[in-house]
Amino acid sequence: MAEDIYVKLGERLNKNFMRMPLGEPVLAFLRKVFTEEHAAIGANLPMGAHSLSHLSRVLHRDPNELYAIFDKMADKGLIFIHVNGSGEKEYSLPPFFPGIVEFQSMRGTETEEDIDIAHTIRKMMAYLNELGKDLFNNPDAANKIIPAALRTLTVERELPQDSTTILPFEQVSAIIEKETSFATVYCHCRHNEKLTGNPCAIPNVPERTCFYFGEVADFMIEREFAKRITKEECMGILKKCEEAGLVHNINNYLGRTLVLCNCCSCCCDFLVRMKKYRGLRSIAPSNFIVSVDQENCIGCGTCISRCQMEALSLEDDTVSLTESYCIGCGNCVSTCPEDALKMIRHSDHKPIELKFEFPGLGL
Repeated sequence: MAEDIYVKLGERLNKNFMRMPLGEPVLAFLRKVFTEEHAAIGANLPMGAHSLSHLSRVLHRDPNELYAIFDKMADKGLIFIHVNGSGEKEYSLPPFFPGIVEFQSMRGTETEEDIDIAHTIRKMMAYLNELGKDLFNNPDAANKIIPAALRTLTVERELPQDSTTILPFEQVSAIIEKETSFATVYCHCRHNEKLTGNPCAIPNVPERTCFYFGEVADFMIEREFAKRITKEECMGILKKCEEAGLVHNINNYLGRTLVLCNCCSCCCDFLVRMKKYRGLRSIAPSNFIVSVDQENCIGCGTCISRCQMEALSLEDDTVSLTESYCIGCGNCVSTCPEDALKMIRHSDHKPIELKFEFPGLGL
């Protein structure tokens, strides 16, 4: 009976935009983070965000009892609480990603329970990668079936300074400027790797490198998943991430900004996969690509170690670029001592417009 509840919960979660195959490792994750009671509640929640009074009728539960249950679930990242325009709380079920999975490690704590959950997540991700390897080995097909969840933003100071028009969605400062609420958290991927014995290989990585905005930020701060910061502090942390060579990646649509990550290719699930399966676009590249001035290049190799995608190499003491590997982050340009590298416009791709509103992290 309990197993049926977890399957039903997985089926409900799969009504969101990020769907998961409900094999044993995925069900094991759900069993790890949801009690049977919480699983039964989640499995029967209707789509969308709803008031407590409405959900008490739908679930046939006393509203005071249900309020206490939702409160506990929210503390574990299993329920998202949204405040509507009338000031009334509404409740929704977050998706697998971005949502329930990341909530388990973004606090940055290292308890025995955290480590246990981290190993469960690691097994789940290994299972998903094994299931997908045949498709990933055919990246052209994979890219058509699985849209890129994130897109790369170029380090802003390295954007072209010529007559090229830089659009607001290509500038991290323009994206940050329109936000009013900021939260920073531990990177889920990086912390999960640390908890399972594979710490990040990049020295001096800031502790909190992922950002959430708006009502999602407010929820995370209230539930102590995140730390509130100012707009200025956000830009300061972004600069430190650039100095460490991390890649800015943001949700791949126009509209409300949900998350801005700063990724490394030793920990990020997406970048690790893209390096293993060349041509796979789990993260959409920016509209810019690095250009090498071979006359100025002295072959020092400084840029090579900065490239998370291993797109640069030395050939005859000069840097060479494998264009299909480059995601246009600009980190290599910022450390070139001879100004032999620059970013140039490579495309004019515009992310899709978000055609629907979704409450918080859920639907």
